[in-house]
Amino acid sequence: MLNPSKSDCITILSAANELADDSMLALDAGRLGLSRNGMQAAACFLIERACFRHHEKGEGHYAVGGLSLQGRLRLEQLVHG
Repeated sequence: MLNPSKSDCITILSAANELADDSMLALDAGRLGLSRNGMQAAACFLIERACFRHHEKGEGHYAVGGLSLQGRLRLEQLVHG
C-alpha cells in the first residue's frame, strides 16, 4: 500500500491543475522539487485514485493530464483539510 506524503501529492496536483485542456505534464522529480521515490509514490497513489483526466507511463516515467473532478476534490481536501 502506497503512503505518499501530503506535500508531494499537493505538489503534483497543483502542477497538473495549471495545465491547459489537452496538455500533459511530464513528472520530473527534479523539476517538481521532489525526491524520485516520493514523486513515484505520489504519482501512483493519485493515478490509482483517478485524479487525472489521462496519464501515460513509459519506461519508468510518468506524464499526467489535467485534473479530473476527483483530482480537484482531492486537491481541495489536501490543502484545506
